[in-house]
Amino acid sequence: MIAAFPMYDWPEEHAANDAFWSRVRAALDDQAAPLHLTRGRPFDAIWQDPTMLVSQTCGLPFVQGRCGTAIVIARPDYDVEGAGDGTYRSALICRTGSGTKLADFQGKRAAINEFGSQSGCNALADAVLDAGGQDAFFASINITGAHRNSALAVANGEADIAAIDAVAWALFKNHEPQAAESLTVLEWTRPMPALPFVTGVSQADQADALRSALAQAATTDTPGIPAGVLPANAQTYAPIADMAQRLKGRRLAPETAAL
Repeated sequence: MIAAFPMYDWPEEHAANDAFWSRVRAALDDQAAPLHLTRGRPFDAIWQDPTMLVSQTCGLPFVQGRCGTAIVIARPDYDVEGAGDGTYRSALICRTGSGTKLADFQGKRAAINEFGSQSGCNALADAVLDAGGQDAFFASINITGAHRNSALAVANGEADIAAIDAVAWALFKNHEPQAAESLTVLEWTRPMPALPFVTGVSQADQADALRSALAQAATTDTPGIPAGVLPANAQTYAPIADMAQRLKGRRLAPETAAL
């Protein structure tokens, strides 16, 4: 049996996530629950592991089926700017003074963490579409592999704009303060349901107990840990599936994979 909270588990946040899991485990009162969080495995492998007791995923991989038979049990409520009531937004960040509206970045370079990200890619594509942008709105796309890397790419001048989810943006300001000082939030994207907590289908009978344990373990001590936990199910994430359908077949830039 495994437990993992990989979405905001930055190295500086390991201790906070370990403490969060210790509280969840104590509230769950299940001696079979793992003592330690699993780290170092690919996200998809965690989400599809038949022994997964609890994990967290991005809403887009979930609606795309990358989590296999995992079941949504709850959604987090984060106490950071751009999040709240079980939803979150992405901050469209740029270097201070480089523009005042999204249209200013047509023909510029964008950074995304990956094409399979709701907050780092689809939220940005949706904002471009709302602004009337065409498929080749950006001159190029830099795929960085992580929100932190995307924000650093903008700060270092390797990209001009990126979409960073609200929690990752709060963590970035905490752990990369010098880089964050050079950046500004151009605008916030539309709210979407926050990253779901999931369990394996074989653990479905523990869904209520897990939801209660997660809620009891919530804290405002750090942005990467939920301040509260709300009920959720697969239908909660229908807005993300709807957005993905709206964007299907579009491209953020020439020679990039379709969203």
